[in-house]
Amino acid sequence: MLGNLFKPRWRHRDADVRAQAATALNPDQDSELLARLARDDDSPRVRAAAAAALLDLSLLDQLIAKDTDAAVRDAASERIMALLAGTVAGAPAAETRLRLIRHTDNPRVLMHVVRHSPDAASREAALASIRDAESLYQLALHGKDAATRLAAAERLEDDERLRQLGREGRDKKVVRLARERLKAHQREHTEQERREEERGQTLDALEHLAAHSADPLFAARFGQLEQRWEALAEGADPRQAERAGKALEDARARLEQARQEERREAELAAARQERHAALDTLRALMRDLDGDTWDQQLGELRSAVATQERRWQAAAEEAPGDDDQELAFRSQLDEWRRLIALAEAARDNPDPEDRHALAEQWPRRVPAPSSLADLAPPLGGDVDAAGPAELTREASPRRSQRSRHQGLVVALRRELQRGNLKHANRLWLKAEAVLAEENDPWLARQLERHGARREELRDWHAFAAQPKKDALCERMEALIEQSMDADERASAIQALHDEWRALMSSDQDQDQALWDRFKAASDRAYEPCRAHFEELDAQRAENLRRRRALCDQLAAFVNGENWDKADWQAVWEIRRRAPQEWKDHSPVRFTDGRDLRKRFSALLSEIDEHLDRAWQEAERQRAGMIDRARALSEREDAHDAARQARELQKEWRAAPWLPPARHRRWQKDFRGLMDAIFGARQAASQARDEARQAERERAAALLDDGERRLRDDPLELDDAALAALIGELDGLDHGALERGQQRRKQQLLDSLRRRRADLPRWHRWRDAEQRLAAAPDGEASDQDRALAVALEALAGVDSPEHARAERMAWQLEQLPRAMKSAGYAPLEEALKLVEQRDADAPLDPALRQRMTVALAAVEPHAG
Repeated sequence: MLGNLFKPRWRHRDADVRAQAATALNPDQDSELLARLARDDDSPRVRAAAAAALLDLSLLDQLIAKDTDAAVRDAASERIMALLAGTVAGAPAAETRLRLIRHTDNPRVLMHVVRHSPDAASREAALASIRDAESLYQLALHGKDAATRLAAAERLEDDERLRQLGREGRDKKVVRLARERLKAHQREHTEQERREEERGQTLDALEHLAAHSADPLFAARFGQLEQRWEALAEGADPRQAERAGKALEDARARLEQARQEERREAELAAARQERHAALDTLRALMRDLDGDTWDQQLGELRSAVATQERRWQAAAEEAPGDDDQELAFRSQLDEWRRLIALAEAARDNPDPEDRHALAEQWPRRVPAPSSLADLAPPLGGDVDAAGPAELTREASPRRSQRSRHQGLVVALRRELQRGNLKHANRLWLKAEAVLAEENDPWLARQLERHGARREELRDWHAFAAQPKKDALCERMEALIEQSMDADERASAIQALHDEWRALMSSDQDQDQALWDRFKAASDRAYEPCRAHFEELDAQRAENLRRRRALCDQLAAFVNGENWDKADWQAVWEIRRRAPQEWKDHSPVRFTDGRDLRKRFSALLSEIDEHLDRAWQEAERQRAGMIDRARALSEREDAHDAARQARELQKEWRAAPWLPPARHRRWQKDFRGLMDAIFGARQAASQARDEARQAERERAAALLDDGERRLRDDPLELDDAALAALIGELDGLDHGALERGQQRRKQQLLDSLRRRRADLPRWHRWRDAEQRLAAAPDGEASDQDRALAVALEALAGVDSPEHARAERMAWQLEQLPRAMKSAGYAPLEEALKLVEQRDADAPLDPALRQRMTVALAAVEPHAG
């Protein structure tokens, strides 16, 4: 009866025997048998024992995924961990293990490999895949070797665990590293707080600046605040970034508006300066005239006058001058035109009488060409009456009555009829110039016809202009004694000269005395201005010298700079300041500075070419980094993306320099991508923290429930409920739990598994008690006496005096064979004996009492 209890065969009907047989099988030779037992055996204990000996990783994965029993799943999981760690015979090759380790994210497997693998490469690969802070902490504290402990501490980021490690660590290097990292984190946190405070102050300053109108210091303050914000923008939240963007945009708008106004004012000032310069140039040319100028530089004078006219017109388009200035320039221009026309006529006309006529028209105050300088006015009225037109007409053959100069004569006639002597004199001189160049009898006759009217107007003009010229002389003489600055005095003198010219007739001899008086007073009044304008000329010459020196400096810089290693910020600063310095060295004579201006513009263009090439390369590098940042922003692993983004930020800060206006656009895109990356990391961390908190709350409920069930009567427990509870506890994220919860979880799991493993024995024990109690009363049989003695012997309780000999015989006969079995257990043997008895057989009450007492003595213990 008892012989069948101890057969250790894998086909045995007893699950314990089959489990022991599975444990004894060879994994290499009996792999198919082990696989069949692990998949198909009815007993979870047998399947678990077979799984613990398998070498097939795929089958182990199937068991973990599909087996309904937690113990089988645990055994398969532990077997996989041992195989990946390489701690059992038949484990995969090192390369295969490394590949499998890198592709797994099971924290329990990774921890087992780090703790137990003899292969350093496998431990390093597993450690590199662990991200849970608690797991890293445990490895840093209890790692297998110093390298593992240091590597785990190096990857630990949680401040609380670093502080704990610094207190509890036993490895001095690990403790020192943990404390150094904690200090570094604290410094980083302090720096973040400082940056946050500075970020807030900078934002307030930006908004305050953007709310006020621009003043002379606005651009400098804005540049400083903009640079400060660019240095602090990393780590700003979306609200701060939005505030900064709006403040910067408003400030730039105000700055641009101020710059536009400044540019407009500068353009107006430059235009006014150009008008003054054009008028001053004509006056300076007039002051510098001599006879040689007319003889040798007449063409240059004509070009210079035309240039000043164009200069005046261009400036007037930008900023029209006042009426007095316009009248002064036009008067000066008309005088130049008349003088040039007279000088050209004198140069091209060899006739002595014609030159005498031209000499009469030449102003006495202006040096005359050499061909007119020594000529006296013509003698006799006949010559004067005939004039150059009559001489030309007599010397020329008769021409047709029609002439191409009829328009000129019509205009002359109209001005004479209106009494406009000034304009009539201009037309008359133009007609005489025509006659000097070509033979036109009809034009000569027309001049002869209108000569009397012109003389009449000249007489009337002289009569009417006499009192006005007297008054002009008095005003010029009064100007001598007046106190005023040089520019105002020169303008007043010029205005009086303009009025005098408006009163002039074509015959200056008739008012020569008045002119001499006016000219003498003008010279005396102008004397205080001479030193001023000489000083102004010296200033212009000095400005010209400084501009030339500036060009020399720029040329030396351009030629001597190593453009492959240039400091582009310094180059840009030179390029930005050079035009302002050029502008500061003003005014200069337009004609003197023309070539120098071209040289200056060419040097600036050359610097611009170098800057453009450098900036294109700098922008190319920034574009590449933005592409990399965009790729990082799309990564699923937000923490890894943030780590790489920090490295990319270092590259960005080391990128070649760009001016703020060009850097700003790239900086905005890069900062947006960085904000997105770090925002994703923050969201992932928050989600992880929330998930950990939820897991801790769930763990607390499960732990309380499990501990309550352990306190319940084992006979009232349900195997399925216990299996479900063990599965839920085992499925908790170990790394998300607090240290106390982790210890409680492990202890509870061990207790629940032992309790669940003991449940069959409890139920069998209860069934055995009920079986004995339910047996009908009857006479004592030899088999029942033997059963009572066996139960008392197995339970270790005393037998009655009359049964001691029978007990000794049973012990000598049966117990040694039972003791030889590896699976011997008194409770198990007692239960088997009770279960083998026929339940319906009568039982002596005294023997029932003895059996019940013995069975109570072997009651299972609550594990």
